[in-house]
Amino acid sequence: MDDHTGGSPAVSAVERRLLELVADGRSLVAAGAELALDVQAVSATITGLRDRWGVTSTAAVVRRARATGLIEAPTGRPRLS
Repeated sequence: MDDHTGGSPAVSAVERRLLELVADGRSLVAAGAELALDVQAVSATITGLRDRWGVTSTAAVVRRARATGLIEAPTGRPRLS
């Protein structure tokens, strides 16, 4: 659901953390493992965000989250595995 005053879309803490992990390059399986969620739950969460935000891909979900300030854009620093 969007904040119709122009703010960021409302997301739960788990949704936000999932977005951060996926944006950082984690697979859905790896993100789920870190959050103690199975891949079906992770997939359903991403699908729910896609549906709520009217986008068609996980990459578009991440772009929207960055554009609205829900998650930070990459800093250009190398990722640590």
